[in-house]
Amino acid sequence: MSDTKLYLGIEVGDASLKVALVDSVERRVLKTAVLETETSPLADVYAFETVLQGWMEYSQIEKVEAVSVCIPAFRSIIRQVFVPPEAAKTLDDYLQWYVSLITNADVGAYVVDYQIMGGDDNLGYTVMLIAVRQEWIDNLRKGFRNKALAPKAMDVDVLSMMNLMDFAENMNELECVVKADFAGVTMIWLTKDNLQALRCVSTLSLVNKTREEAYQILADGIAEQIEVARSENAAIVTNHIHLCGEMASDLMFVENLRNKLPECQLALMDSFSNLRLPVEAEDSVAVLNCTAAIGAALNVMEGV
Repeated sequence: MSDTKLYLGIEVGDASLKVALVDSVERRVLKTAVLETETSPLADVYAFETVLQGWMEYSQIEKVEAVSVCIPAFRSIIRQVFVPPEAAKTLDDYLQWYVSLITNADVGAYVVDYQIMGGDDNLGYTVMLIAVRQEWIDNLRKGFRNKALAPKAMDVDVLSMMNLMDFAENMNELECVVKADFAGVTMIWLTKDNLQALRCVSTLSLVNKTREEAYQILADGIAEQIEVARSENAAIVTNHIHLCGEMASDLMFVENLRNKLPECQLALMDSFSNLRLPVEAEDSVAVLNCTAAIGAALNVMEGV
Protein backbone atom coordinates (compact mmCIF):
# COMPACT_ATOMS: atom_id res chain seq x y z
CA MET A 1 0.00 0.00 0.00
CA SER A 2 2.92 2.37 0.63
CA ASP A 3 3.61 2.87 -3.11
CA THR A 4 0.28 4.48 -3.88
CA LYS A 5 -1.51 7.58 -2.60
CA LEU A 6 -4.17 6.73 -0.04
CA TYR A 7 -6.81 9.06 1.35
CA LEU A 8 -8.76 8.48 4.54
CA GLY A 9 -12.32 9.70 5.10
CA ILE A 10 -13.96 9.58 8.52
CA GLU A 11 -17.52 10.21 9.65
CA VAL A 12 -17.52 11.09 13.35
CA GLY A 13 -20.39 9.57 15.34
CA ASP A 14 -21.48 9.96 18.96
CA ALA A 15 -19.04 7.27 20.11
CA SER A 16 -17.66 5.81 16.90
CA LEU A 17 -15.67 6.47 13.75
CA LYS A 18 -16.83 5.31 10.33
CA VAL A 19 -13.73 5.08 8.16
CA ALA A 20 -13.04 4.60 4.45
CA LEU A 21 -9.64 4.23 2.78
CA VAL A 22 -9.51 5.26 -0.90
CA ASP A 23 -6.83 4.59 -3.52
CA SER A 24 -6.66 7.69 -5.74
CA VAL A 25 -4.87 6.00 -8.65
CA GLU A 26 -7.25 3.05 -9.02
CA ARG A 27 -10.33 5.05 -7.97
CA ARG A 28 -11.08 2.28 -5.52
CA VAL A 29 -12.24 2.00 -1.93
CA LEU A 30 -9.81 -0.36 -0.23
CA LYS A 31 -11.31 -0.64 3.25
CA THR A 32 -14.34 0.40 5.29
CA ALA A 33 -14.92 -0.12 9.00
CA VAL A 34 -16.83 1.14 12.03
CA LEU A 35 -14.57 1.75 15.03
CA GLU A 36 -16.02 2.13 18.53
CA THR A 37 -14.43 4.90 20.63
CA GLU A 38 -16.61 4.72 23.80
CA THR A 39 -16.40 8.52 24.17
CA SER A 40 -17.26 11.37 21.79
CA PRO A 41 -14.41 11.69 19.24
CA LEU A 42 -15.18 15.39 18.79
CA ALA A 43 -14.54 16.06 22.47
CA ASP A 44 -12.01 13.32 23.25
CA VAL A 45 -9.44 13.69 20.48
CA TYR A 46 -6.98 11.46 22.36
CA ALA A 47 -9.43 8.54 22.06
CA PHE A 48 -10.12 9.48 18.42
CA GLU A 49 -6.41 9.33 17.54
CA THR A 50 -5.67 6.22 19.61
CA VAL A 51 -8.50 4.18 18.06
CA LEU A 52 -7.64 5.38 14.56
CA GLN A 53 -3.95 4.54 14.91
CA GLY A 54 -4.82 1.11 16.31
CA TRP A 55 -6.98 0.35 13.28
CA MET A 56 -4.29 1.57 10.86
CA GLU A 57 -1.69 -0.65 12.51
CA TYR A 58 -4.04 -3.63 12.44
CA SER A 59 -4.79 -2.97 8.75
CA GLN A 60 -1.09 -2.44 7.96
CA ILE A 61 -1.67 1.08 6.63
CA GLU A 62 1.70 2.79 6.88
CA LYS A 63 0.83 6.23 5.51
CA VAL A 64 -2.06 8.28 4.18
CA GLU A 65 -1.73 11.41 2.07
CA ALA A 66 -4.51 13.25 3.86
CA VAL A 67 -7.43 12.77 6.26
CA SER A 68 -10.88 14.34 5.91
CA VAL A 69 -13.64 14.35 8.52
CA CYS A 70 -17.38 14.83 8.18
CA ILE A 71 -19.90 15.43 10.94
CA PRO A 72 -23.45 13.98 10.82
CA ALA A 73 -26.31 16.34 10.07
CA PHE A 74 -27.82 15.57 13.47
CA ARG A 75 -24.72 16.97 15.20
CA SER A 76 -24.78 20.09 13.02
CA ILE A 77 -27.24 22.81 12.10
CA ILE A 78 -28.56 22.43 8.56
CA ARG A 79 -31.53 24.55 7.58
CA GLN A 80 -33.11 26.10 4.54
CA VAL A 81 -33.24 29.84 5.29
CA PHE A 82 -34.78 32.78 3.42
CA VAL A 83 -32.59 35.87 3.49
CA PRO A 84 -34.66 39.06 2.87
CA PRO A 85 -33.53 41.57 0.20
CA GLU A 86 -32.40 44.11 2.79
CA ALA A 87 -29.90 41.57 4.15
CA ALA A 88 -28.74 40.21 0.78
CA LYS A 89 -25.65 42.42 0.59
CA THR A 90 -24.50 41.38 4.06
CA LEU A 91 -25.32 37.69 3.65
CA ASP A 92 -22.44 36.36 5.78
CA ASP A 93 -23.23 38.66 8.69
CA TYR A 94 -26.96 37.90 8.48
CA LEU A 95 -26.39 34.14 8.65
CA GLN A 96 -23.96 34.48 11.57
CA TRP A 97 -26.60 36.52 13.39
CA TYR A 98 -29.30 33.97 12.49
CA VAL A 99 -27.27 31.09 13.96
CA SER A 100 -26.55 33.03 17.16
CA LEU A 101 -30.28 33.77 17.43
CA ILE A 102 -31.49 30.16 17.10
CA THR A 103 -28.73 28.73 19.30
CA ASN A 104 -28.56 31.54 21.88
CA ALA A 105 -24.78 31.29 21.49
CA ASP A 106 -22.18 34.00 21.04
CA VAL A 107 -21.36 35.08 17.51
CA GLY A 108 -18.38 32.98 16.49
CA ALA A 109 -19.41 29.91 18.52
CA TYR A 110 -20.29 28.22 15.22
CA VAL A 111 -18.50 28.07 11.89
CA VAL A 112 -21.12 29.00 9.30
CA ASP A 113 -21.20 27.98 5.65
CA TYR A 114 -24.02 28.07 3.13
CA GLN A 115 -25.10 27.24 -0.40
CA ILE A 116 -27.33 29.61 -2.36
CA MET A 117 -30.27 27.69 -3.77
CA GLY A 118 -32.01 30.57 -5.55
CA GLY A 119 -32.85 34.28 -5.60
CA ASP A 120 -31.07 37.59 -6.16
CA ASP A 121 -30.31 40.89 -4.38
CA ASN A 122 -33.74 42.33 -5.24
CA LEU A 123 -35.89 39.38 -4.20
CA GLY A 124 -33.72 37.92 -1.48
CA TYR A 125 -32.06 34.52 -1.36
CA THR A 126 -33.00 31.00 -0.33
CA VAL A 127 -29.89 29.38 1.14
CA MET A 128 -28.98 26.07 2.68
CA LEU A 129 -27.31 27.02 5.96
CA ILE A 130 -24.70 24.74 7.53
CA ALA A 131 -23.17 25.43 10.94
CA VAL A 132 -20.78 23.39 13.10
CA ARG A 133 -19.43 24.17 16.56
CA GLN A 134 -16.14 26.08 16.41
CA GLU A 135 -14.96 24.16 19.50
CA TRP A 136 -15.17 20.82 17.66
CA ILE A 137 -13.26 22.15 14.68
CA ASP A 138 -10.56 23.58 16.94
CA ASN A 139 -10.29 20.25 18.77
CA LEU A 140 -9.73 18.33 15.54
CA ARG A 141 -7.31 20.87 14.13
CA LYS A 142 -5.15 21.21 17.24
CA GLY A 143 -5.68 18.03 19.27
CA PHE A 144 -3.80 15.43 17.22
CA ARG A 145 -0.30 14.54 18.38
CA ASN A 146 0.44 12.85 15.03
CA LYS A 147 0.08 15.79 12.68
CA ALA A 148 -0.01 13.45 9.67
CA LEU A 149 -3.43 12.28 10.91
CA ALA A 150 -4.81 15.74 11.68
CA PRO A 151 -7.79 16.37 9.34
CA LYS A 152 -7.00 18.49 6.29
CA ALA A 153 -10.71 19.10 5.58
CA MET A 154 -13.95 19.06 7.58
CA ASP A 155 -17.52 19.03 6.34
CA VAL A 156 -21.00 17.74 7.14
CA ASP A 157 -22.21 14.37 5.90
CA VAL A 158 -24.76 15.96 3.55
CA LEU A 159 -21.99 17.59 1.51
CA SER A 160 -19.89 14.43 1.65
CA MET A 161 -22.82 12.43 0.24
CA MET A 162 -23.21 14.99 -2.54
CA ASN A 163 -19.50 14.67 -3.28
CA LEU A 164 -19.77 10.88 -3.45
CA MET A 165 -22.73 10.96 -5.83
CA ASP A 166 -21.02 13.54 -8.04
CA PHE A 167 -17.78 11.53 -8.18
CA ALA A 168 -19.10 7.98 -8.35
CA GLU A 169 -22.32 8.19 -10.36
CA ASN A 170 -23.30 9.51 -13.78
CA MET A 171 -26.03 11.86 -12.59
CA ASN A 172 -28.14 13.13 -15.47
CA GLU A 173 -31.28 13.93 -13.50
CA LEU A 174 -32.59 14.54 -9.99
CA GLU A 175 -31.67 11.87 -7.46
CA CYS A 176 -32.72 11.27 -3.85
CA VAL A 177 -30.38 9.85 -1.19
CA VAL A 178 -31.74 8.50 2.09
CA LYS A 179 -29.10 8.08 4.81
CA ALA A 180 -30.82 6.05 7.52
CA ASP A 181 -28.83 6.07 10.77
CA PHE A 182 -30.01 5.24 14.27
CA ALA A 183 -29.37 8.87 15.30
CA GLY A 184 -31.72 10.10 12.56
CA VAL A 185 -32.61 9.87 8.89
CA THR A 186 -31.30 12.47 6.45
CA MET A 187 -32.84 12.84 2.99
CA ILE A 188 -31.26 14.91 0.24
CA TRP A 189 -32.40 15.67 -3.29
CA LEU A 190 -29.61 16.63 -5.64
CA THR A 191 -28.60 17.19 -9.21
CA LYS A 192 -25.00 17.39 -10.38
CA ASP A 193 -23.16 19.91 -8.14
CA ASN A 194 -26.39 21.23 -6.64
CA LEU A 195 -28.43 20.51 -3.52
CA GLN A 196 -32.14 20.86 -4.31
CA ALA A 197 -33.75 20.01 -0.96
CA LEU A 198 -33.06 18.44 2.42
CA ARG A 199 -35.43 16.83 4.93
CA CYS A 200 -34.85 14.93 8.17
CA VAL A 201 -36.75 12.29 10.15
CA SER A 202 -36.09 12.12 13.90
CA THR A 203 -35.60 8.78 15.63
CA LEU A 204 -36.25 10.07 19.17
CA SER A 205 -39.82 8.75 19.15
CA LEU A 206 -38.58 5.19 18.53
CA VAL A 207 -37.26 4.71 22.07
CA ASN A 208 -38.79 1.62 23.73
CA LYS A 209 -40.37 0.50 20.44
CA THR A 210 -39.85 -2.99 19.05
CA ARG A 211 -37.69 -3.31 15.94
CA GLU A 212 -40.76 -4.00 13.81
CA GLU A 213 -42.64 -0.97 15.20
CA ALA A 214 -39.63 1.31 14.85
CA TYR A 215 -38.99 0.42 11.22
CA GLN A 216 -42.64 0.89 10.32
CA ILE A 217 -42.71 4.32 11.97
CA LEU A 218 -39.53 5.32 10.15
CA ALA A 219 -40.85 4.15 6.78
CA ASP A 220 -44.01 6.21 7.38
CA GLY A 221 -41.90 9.23 8.35
CA ILE A 222 -39.72 8.98 5.25
CA ALA A 223 -42.76 8.69 2.97
CA GLU A 224 -44.33 11.70 4.71
CA GLN A 225 -41.20 13.83 4.23
CA ILE A 226 -41.03 12.90 0.55
CA GLU A 227 -44.56 14.27 0.16
CA VAL A 228 -43.66 17.41 2.13
CA ALA A 229 -40.64 18.02 -0.11
CA ARG A 230 -42.76 17.57 -3.21
CA SER A 231 -45.46 19.92 -1.96
CA GLU A 232 -42.91 22.63 -1.10
CA ASN A 233 -40.94 22.30 -4.33
CA ALA A 234 -42.68 21.18 -7.48
CA ALA A 235 -39.31 20.32 -9.05
CA ILE A 236 -38.64 17.61 -6.42
CA VAL A 237 -40.06 14.73 -8.40
CA THR A 238 -37.99 11.56 -8.72
CA ASN A 239 -38.57 7.87 -8.21
CA HIS A 240 -34.85 7.11 -7.83
CA ILE A 241 -33.91 6.60 -4.18
CA HIS A 242 -30.42 5.59 -3.07
CA LEU A 243 -30.35 4.06 0.41
CA CYS A 244 -27.40 3.93 2.81
CA GLY A 245 -26.69 4.23 6.52
CA GLU A 246 -26.73 1.92 9.51
CA MET A 247 -30.27 0.62 8.92
CA ALA A 248 -29.68 -0.01 5.21
CA SER A 249 -27.94 -3.27 6.15
CA ASP A 250 -31.11 -4.59 7.82
CA LEU A 251 -33.36 -6.38 5.33
CA MET A 252 -36.43 -5.78 7.49
CA PHE A 253 -35.98 -2.00 7.28
CA VAL A 254 -35.30 -2.12 3.53
CA GLU A 255 -38.41 -4.20 2.88
CA ASN A 256 -40.57 -1.91 5.05
CA LEU A 257 -39.39 1.07 3.04
CA ARG A 258 -39.91 -0.70 -0.29
CA ASN A 259 -43.45 -1.62 0.69
CA LYS A 260 -44.17 1.96 1.77
CA LEU A 261 -42.79 3.40 -1.49
CA PRO A 262 -43.93 0.93 -4.16
CA GLU A 263 -43.65 3.53 -6.93
CA CYS A 264 -39.96 4.20 -6.19
CA GLN A 265 -36.86 2.42 -7.42
CA LEU A 266 -34.99 1.78 -4.17
CA ALA A 267 -31.28 0.95 -4.68
CA LEU A 268 -28.74 0.14 -1.96
CA MET A 269 -25.54 2.17 -2.22
CA ASP A 270 -23.31 -0.91 -2.32
CA SER A 271 -22.09 -0.39 -5.90
CA PHE A 272 -21.19 2.63 -8.03
CA SER A 273 -20.70 3.36 -11.71
CA ASN A 274 -17.30 5.07 -11.40
CA LEU A 275 -15.88 3.80 -8.13
CA ARG A 276 -14.68 0.32 -7.25
CA LEU A 277 -15.47 -1.15 -3.84
CA PRO A 278 -13.68 -3.78 -1.72
CA VAL A 279 -14.32 -7.44 -2.47
CA GLU A 280 -13.03 -9.03 0.73
CA ALA A 281 -15.78 -9.45 3.34
CA GLU A 282 -13.73 -7.85 6.13
CA ASP A 283 -13.12 -4.73 4.03
CA SER A 284 -16.60 -4.41 2.49
CA VAL A 285 -18.87 -5.26 5.42
CA ALA A 286 -19.35 -1.60 6.37
CA VAL A 287 -19.73 -0.02 2.91
CA LEU A 288 -23.40 0.93 3.41
CA ASN A 289 -22.50 2.39 6.79
CA CYS A 290 -19.51 4.38 5.52
CA THR A 291 -20.80 6.16 2.41
CA ALA A 292 -20.31 9.61 3.97
CA ALA A 293 -16.77 8.61 4.96
CA ILE A 294 -16.10 7.59 1.35
CA GLY A 295 -17.39 10.97 0.19
CA ALA A 296 -15.14 12.70 2.73
CA ALA A 297 -12.09 10.82 1.42
CA LEU A 298 -12.97 11.78 -2.16
CA ASN A 299 -13.35 15.39 -1.05
CA VAL A 300 -9.84 15.66 0.34
CA MET A 301 -8.44 13.60 -2.54
CA GLU A 302 -9.77 16.07 -5.10
CA GLY A 303 -8.61 19.04 -3.06
CA VAL A 304 -4.99 17.96 -2.56
